[in-house]
Amino acid sequence: FCNKLWNASRFALMNLEGYAPADVGDAELLIGDRWILSRLATVTDQVTEALAGFRYADAARALYGFAWDEFCSFYVEMVKGRLQDPATRPVAQRVLAHTLDVLVRLLHPMIPFLTEEVWQRLGDVAPRRGIPTAQPAAESIMIAPWPEADAARRDERIEAQFGLFQEVLRAVREIRSRQNVPPKTRIEFSVRCDAETAGLLRPMERHFESMAGARPTGWGADVEPPALSANVVLPGMEIFVDLAELIDVAAEIKKKRDELEKLDGFVVAKRTKLENESFTSRAPAAVIEKEREGLAELEEKRAATAATLDSLMKLQKA
Repeated sequence: FCNKLWNASRFALMNLEGYAPADVGDAELLIGDRWILSRLATVTDQVTEALAGFRYADAARALYGFAWDEFCSFYVEMVKGRLQDPATRPVAQRVLAHTLDVLVRLLHPMIPFLTEEVWQRLGDVAPRRGIPTAQPAAESIMIAPWPEADAARRDERIEAQFGLFQEVLRAVREIRSRQNVPPKTRIEFSVRCDAETAGLLRPMERHFESMAGARPTGWGADVEPPALSANVVLPGMEIFVDLAELIDVAAEIKKKRDELEKLDGFVVAKRTKLENESFTSRAPAAVIEKEREGLAELEEKRAATAATLDSLMKLQKA
């Protein structure tokens, strides 16, 4: 974790060259900025409340998830292109400096030495920082004020939007990796989902291009899988990646048959458990319901895998 944080901090510091402090208006913030600032406000609240209640594990868990999954692995990746563009670089730098500032203050009680080192280096390149108004930073993180959550930055819609975006992005990357598609090869994908989910994902199209080398070709309930595709089933969504020119059909048929055989085994095991009167008469209702939900998810995955296999078989015969 510390290596991850250190590397992300080094990236931020290297890209703060030429940083100029200035006020940042809401109109200047892009959707990625609004998301990270909303998550920062949420996490600041969570950590402050957890520490006040001596729930140190909860505070550490919240910070770990935000620092690793959202700041280091996601926002830093998303902002790279903007840092190379003179027109978008200044605002990107200000949001990056502010987010790193608040993050290391929140982490300081748990990682004192590393956060002090980052604080000192951040002070060298951005001695005045903050959103919306830049303020002089304390000489040492040890005497810096504890961060206060900016409630006005909280945006549940944007957090939900980025939650969906992250899920789909991970699924597309998983398929790329699973199919051994080279990183520089552009891929196309579509998502079968309801209208509300489509409305949240559609504005994120350019980020799929920049972060996954993937071009969305369709969103919504009417999306049909390509003749040859790999899929991932998520709650309320199914992602299809067009593989027509990317894979060996015969090898893919074997893989899907193996997957189907495994899923059949899992489905039979779940059904057997739920049909066992000894289990259903003794287990709490919540446990039984969870097992039923698990069976429904497995059956959904099995149906999707069977449909993909059927498409592959038809393509092979064509």
